[in-house]
Amino acid sequence: MGSEKYHDDVEGHLIGEFDGKQPDIVVRPRQTRSKGSWLIKKLAVFAAIYLFLSSTVKYYSFNYGFESSSTSTSESPFAPFLKALETNLAGNWSKIYTAEAHLAGTNYGLVEFTQQKFEEYGLETEIDTYDILVSYPLDHDLKLLHHNGSVIYQPTLKEDVIKEDETTSGDDLVPTFLGYAANGNVTAQYVYVNYGTKEDFAKLKEIGVDIKGKIAVARYGGIFRGLKVKFAQDEGAVGVLLYSDPGDDGGITEANGYKQYPKGPARQESSVQRGSVQFLGGEGAAPGDPTTPGYASKPGVERQDPHDSIGKIPVLPISYREVKPILAKLNGHGTKVHDKKWVGELDGFDYSTGPNPKVELNLYNEQNFTITPLWNVYGEIKGEIDDEAILIGNHRDAWIKGGAGDPNSGSAALLEIARALGELKASGYKFKRTIVLASWDGEEYGLLGSTEFGEFAAARLQKNFIAYFNVDVAATGKILELGASPNLAHVIRKALKQVEHPDEKQSLFDHFEEHNKGLIRNLGSGSDYTVFFEHLGIPSVDLGFTGGKGSPIYHYHSNYDSFHWEEKYGDPGFKYHNTLAKFLGLAVLELSDHQLIDFKLQDYSHDLILYFNQTVDLIPEKWFSKKVEEESTWNDYLTFDEGESSYMDRVTNGYYTRLHEMYPFPEYLTVEQCQHHNFMLMYGPHKHKEATLKEIINTTFNDLYQLHNVSTIFDLKSDTLQEEYLDRDSLSWWQRIKLFFQIKGHNKHLQYYERNYLHEKGLEKREWFKHIVFASGRFTGYAGQTLPGLREAIENEDFEKYVHWLGILSKAVRRVSTNLSLH
Repeated sequence: MGSEKYHDDVEGHLIGEFDGKQPDIVVRPRQTRSKGSWLIKKLAVFAAIYLFLSSTVKYYSFNYGFESSSTSTSESPFAPFLKALETNLAGNWSKIYTAEAHLAGTNYGLVEFTQQKFEEYGLETEIDTYDILVSYPLDHDLKLLHHNGSVIYQPTLKEDVIKEDETTSGDDLVPTFLGYAANGNVTAQYVYVNYGTKEDFAKLKEIGVDIKGKIAVARYGGIFRGLKVKFAQDEGAVGVLLYSDPGDDGGITEANGYKQYPKGPARQESSVQRGSVQFLGGEGAAPGDPTTPGYASKPGVERQDPHDSIGKIPVLPISYREVKPILAKLNGHGTKVHDKKWVGELDGFDYSTGPNPKVELNLYNEQNFTITPLWNVYGEIKGEIDDEAILIGNHRDAWIKGGAGDPNSGSAALLEIARALGELKASGYKFKRTIVLASWDGEEYGLLGSTEFGEFAAARLQKNFIAYFNVDVAATGKILELGASPNLAHVIRKALKQVEHPDEKQSLFDHFEEHNKGLIRNLGSGSDYTVFFEHLGIPSVDLGFTGGKGSPIYHYHSNYDSFHWEEKYGDPGFKYHNTLAKFLGLAVLELSDHQLIDFKLQDYSHDLILYFNQTVDLIPEKWFSKKVEEESTWNDYLTFDEGESSYMDRVTNGYYTRLHEMYPFPEYLTVEQCQHHNFMLMYGPHKHKEATLKEIINTTFNDLYQLHNVSTIFDLKSDTLQEEYLDRDSLSWWQRIKLFFQIKGHNKHLQYYERNYLHEKGLEKREWFKHIVFASGRFTGYAGQTLPGLREAIENEDFEKYVHWLGILSKAVRRVSTNLSLH
């Protein structure tokens, strides 16, 4: 399929045109009818269902049917998948992806290569194009000046050519630059600002160091680089210089006897970290194209001023070798912050803040800001259940010619998964659920390709997809790192037990328990899962092998993130690439093959209690006794407030409305009707009058524990339905029909569970971020933050906002409990 071909066949293709309108949910009043008429109609419905199901074997297999996709033997149904990966081709793909420069929106040859490989392995493919604002380097310069204007020192702003590493030379090298860094030529005194965090700038202000009108020199680490620029700009800085400090290399330095790359595992002193300085996750910012916040960048769309998401001051990156003469000029000037966190291991620099009135920096940056096509590539294997799909994604673009670790270790693993899934398909295996593989473009600039796709196809993604699996850096070390929605913890742990660690005589499960204490971290931002998880409410996973203590230094976003480094230090033999492909593929297949969507809601409710406990520990003591007037009255059970409910609430409610056309239940259940039908009653309308915050918090704890109880019962029901499905041969035709609808309804609750925690209006000053349980930290960009509305209110010392977000959380928890208990 061509890159400009889009389809309106929503059932047949991943990409479908969407007119922006949500489907109308029509609630029909119950009509008076005679008993005889009602009986005839109901018998007719049952007869039609029976004739349809009994005559259409394909329907059975495609929709919770009675044929198993597993083989009749004891051999795993996924054996052909694992057998295919006994041959390890990851190194082949790594060599191809890292041989040429492939900045976002460039190298269409790799787009076609990825599509061709997907097609070769039996996937239906599509290239999806978006027109997005990016910036490409034109020129840059940096000079250290005496205050009289004479040049003291001029760094090259280049990385050394390494003889052994062929991708560090050539005419197609990408210059050292930072994406979206503003154009400008500024001359000013400069100040060392440590990591450039919000707290660091507050400390400078506290000790009387004024950053206004100066250039901020910050070291990488702690927070996302774009927020360093935002905070410096907010404080009045006119430019920023970013460098990597050896003090952040965990002791793997020349000072400790380690040789530099390529002779040893220490950082190459000329390495420069490129990257984006978009304000990812910060207040007022949103991922994706800065000119189309919240909507897709298709041709002809309206463009906005991008400066809520990108800066207005010039910024350059520099190596630690070339920044040393610049920082050494600050020695003895300004002050020293008496905090070891402010001191790195740069020899010749005493970590004084400056400024030195006798020297200045001249910083010049010129880039071409242009709207250009970016290309996502999709490969799809259709499953029998067409409205419960799973998405696997990796980005293809890199800041440098290589990118062997980030992102192309993930790209190689993605192709290996595609190859093994193709072998599984060829063996005759019937996929229960559709699996889609995506190769994103533009992740490095600000999650561009994935975000624009998520915004473009939001309705279909929310309706049909059950999970997103993200692999960015698949292998740069030996330690497995995992972040995920609590819903997916169960299936992840199941897959971990089925794969061996390449170097340790134990399973990945035991390895993960040993190195991470079994802790699956919370997702923040910084990779392509962000739009699916925090904007659309689709449970997501992010995973990869990374270096641990004592591992060779990974040259992140540097020319030395190369095939040679990966082959020699990162993953010799590419065996961790192979292991990652096995583990990720098995996790997806486990989720796909299980008749009941294999989520455990008890895991989620357990973690919610933990997160809430953590926020309560942060509340100022004086708040607990403050009086609160709570005016809201909780709605009864299945009544949804159209103004506040999310899109998926309406879809789910619509699903039940359609079921009600078949069954004699009212569209909205009253308390009396719930009692009549023996539904569990949890809450009636209530109202706090001048309750203290402590009392409301206790009520919220009760709500959370009630959700935990209901989730436990719901999970037991999932297990029961799965067992009944496996024993379906013993059921009558009528019991099979009943089981079909039970599983279908149960799975919809599981599929849409995460969507319940989306808030239509979004977070405070971050409207794009909809999830009320998980978000990236507004002052970190990368790190995950739980219950962000509550935490930010505490950070801002805003009692009223805390109460506001407590109400939003409580309402969501009550609604979820009610929905689950009524099922």
